[in-house]
Amino acid sequence: MSGPRHSRLIILGSGPAGYSAAVYAARANRNPLLITGMEQGGQLMTTTEVDNWPGDVHGLTGPGRPGPPRGAASPR
Repeated sequence: MSGPRHSRLIILGSGPAGYSAAVYAARANRNPLLITGMEQGGQLMTTTEVDNWPGDVHGLTGPGRPGPPRGAASPR
């Protein structure tokens, strides 16, 4: 285990909201620290039906949705 790490912005969660927050924070040069759990995708991965996913008019299941935008949230 490494020593303590300090960050001015910590985001907890690997769902759409967590990744969106990390992307926008990174664009604002805030250097966010995104902490995810063992299962990527958050609570949405256990949802059986999603009716309001942006850009999808037919509905989908949580696990059937596009994966999290890890590339956009990764440091460059």
